[in-house]
Amino acid sequence: MDAAANSGRLTHMMKRIWNGPEEAGESARMQPEPSGGPGPNRSGFAPRGETYGGNMDSGNPFPDRQTRQDRQPENQDFSVSLENATVISKGTVITGDIKSDGDIEMDGTVTGSISTSGRVKINGKQNGNVEGSSVTLSTCAVRGSISAAEDISVDSDSVVVGDIKCGNLTFDGKLKGNVHVMGNVNCKGNAIIIGDITSTTITVDSGAKLQGKVQISDGSIEETGLPDEFGPAKPAEAVPAEPKPEK
Repeated sequence: MDAAANSGRLTHMMKRIWNGPEEAGESARMQPEPSGGPGPNRSGFAPRGETYGGNMDSGNPFPDRQTRQDRQPENQDFSVSLENATVISKGTVITGDIKSDGDIEMDGTVTGSISTSGRVKINGKQNGNVEGSSVTLSTCAVRGSISAAEDISVDSDSVVVGDIKCGNLTFDGKLKGNVHVMGNVNCKGNAIIIGDITSTTITVDSGAKLQGKVQISDGSIEETGLPDEFGPAKPAEAVPAEPKPEK
């Protein structure tokens, strides 16, 4: 796959996730419940112990929406549990930078940078740089660079346009940008990376697609050459042709 094809497919996927079909039905889902009975409070959530507008047997009061567990890809563990985190719920739109000392879980849409000394989990749409101790991306689209002091994990349903810097990277999504990792880069089978990769070690599963320069080094590589005693290389001596036998 050439650069133009990869870039075009990545752009198309970014637009599809960013402007996904859920926006067409968002206004309908935001309409209040019909009168005639109790309903959600003004915050959009039912009072404790009560649910509305859903199938009580399913355990999901909104069957037309996927739960967080439903959105997780199979055979991968992105179920990061953030306790006492600042949660930006789905449907919430924030314009402006976010700074915090605690964990942040973002399911909505943010236009602005996210910076925290805690962990970051993104399931929504982020237009801006992201910085945290560790970052997990699950079914999301990010336009901006991502940096973490520890690990970054990206699932197969996520798209990133921007650079990634971290301690260790587990990547199964789509990336247009450069990667700089102090430890290991683990490229899963669905990974598509258009950009240069610099790390100490790298693991590439079958099916992953990489386009760019790859530099694997811990900084200990020295210039390689022959010892001086070997001297300059000598040209090969011509070997005289053997005389032909007389007939």
